[in-house]
Amino acid sequence: MGYKGKVRGRIIELDEPLPYPDGTRVEVTVKPEEMRKGSPKLILRLLAGTLSREEAELIRKAMFEIRRIDPSLWEE
Repeated sequence: MGYKGKVRGRIIELDEPLPYPDGTRVEVTVKPEEMRKGSPKLILRLLAGTLSREEAELIRKAMFEIRRIDPSLWEE
């Protein structure tokens, strides 16, 4: 089973808990998360260091707006 998380130095913080008790030895294979071509996350990663904070925030806000679901679409 695969899990996703973030690297923080030598520690990997998983997005969800593991189904094993503390102290259980596990085998770990690590690879970077694949991103969809043209996704806002990929664009931000590729442009890291070239965008101002304001530009990066505009992309983040646009990403949030694109993903937001309009509740009226579910009304009958």
